[in-house]
Formats: sequence, C-alpha cells, structure tokens
Amino acid sequence: MSIALRSRRGAVGTSWHAVALRDGAEHLLGPARTGRGKADARAGRVQWLDVDAGVARGDVRDADGELYQARLELPAFRPDDRRAFLQVARAHPELPARLAAGEYPQQIEAELAASMVSLLPRDGAELSHDCSCPDWPGPCRHVSALLYVLVEAVDDAPLLLLTLRGFSLEDLVAPAGPEERATVPEPADGADGVDGVEGTAASTAAAPAAFDPARTDPARLAEVVGKEVAAVIHRFFTGPA
Repeated sequence: MSIALRSRRGAVGTSWHAVALRDGAEHLLGPARTGRGKADARAGRVQWLDVDAGVARGDVRDADGELYQARLELPAFRPDDRRAFLQVARAHPELPARLAAGEYPQQIEAELAASMVSLLPRDGAELSHDCSCPDWPGPCRHVSALLYVLVEAVDDAPLLLLTLRGFSLEDLVAPAGPEERATVPEPADGADGVDGVEGTAASTAAAPAAFDPARTDPARLAEVVGKEVAAVIHRFFTGPA
C-alpha cells in the first residue's frame, strides 16, 4: 500500500496552515530536492505516514525498489511554550471543534506570536531530517517526498500539528492546572470609573465566538477524531446529560 498525492501538478497544499508548513520545509530542503521529492510523492512512493510528538516518519520506495526510512522532525513544545499555547487555546473554547472539523484559525497564530510561539515551523532551522539512504547529509528526495505527504495530511487534519508539538485534543479541553492559568492583574485605583461602569464595559467588550461548540454535532466530530474524543469534547461543552 502507498500514499499518492491528490495534487497532480503545481504547489501542494491549499489551506493556509498547510502552505506555511510546506514553505518552511521547502526552505530547509532546497529547490533541487523538493522537485524530485514532489515527483516521488505523486508517484505514490511513500508507503505510509506516522505522526508522533516531534516527528513524522514513513518508508519511501526508491526507483530501484529499495525502501528507505525517512524522518522529518519538528520539536515538541518546551514547558514554557506549552503553557503559552494552552493559555491562548483555552481562551477559545471553539478551537477543539474547529480543529476536529479541519480548520486552524489564523487568529490563534496571531495571538501566539506575542509569546513567539507557533504550531508551525517558525523558520527552516526549527526543522531537521534523517533518512536511512546513503545520500548523507541530505536532505534527500525521500525526506522531501515524505514532506509533501505530510503537507496534504495536515491540509486535511490540522490536528496533526498538535500531535507534532506534543499535544492531544484532550489537552485543549482538560481543565487548566494552576501553573497554566493566566494571572489577571487587579485594576488600578479609579480604573473602574464611576460606580464601576467603565470596568463593566471593558469586561464585556470581547465579542462572543462565532462558532458555538455546544451545538457541534458529536457524530461529525466522531468521523474525524473517533467516538471517544468526540464524546470528551461534547461533554466538556454541554455538561453531563
């Protein structure tokens, strides 16, 4: 069994997050390798793809029929970056359902930028690679082929970006621990205005989320993330039956 790209010509990836991943990795790989790897991926030479914390890997069949083990690495978040991401993610209760439905809002990345954090590679230097083929130090065409299969997978399922950075969907819906809760500063004297009117207006200024996760169809989520995770999300937003 092999994985063949849907894209038959031109650039690979359509969603903004898939394009960002592709561009960061292409900067690392260089134009010569990306052209050959893209052709190999379109020919179905990537046999399988596995994504885990910090790494995507798969077997890639060479033109001579030999299988090589390719790896593309994007490091899982360190503790400080993990806390920063969870604080932003938990401020958007609609995010788990949107990710499960195949959407990663750009607004999340914009808010993460204040902490210099991103689910995506911030530059090519954050990525690394390895392959069992003799083309050392690479990067080789096998790693490049794996990249394009990963880009299309992320295009369909941005949840894979969470996996690469060391998260599960459950992490986003679990209650925040004390070390993850943002500290809210006390208002300065007089900041509340007359009778606290100004403070009340400020506290209600944020617009409600356009997406209502409480009304998300758990059956739709189950198609993407499985019944158990869909049930966790549904219980988190709607409470016990």
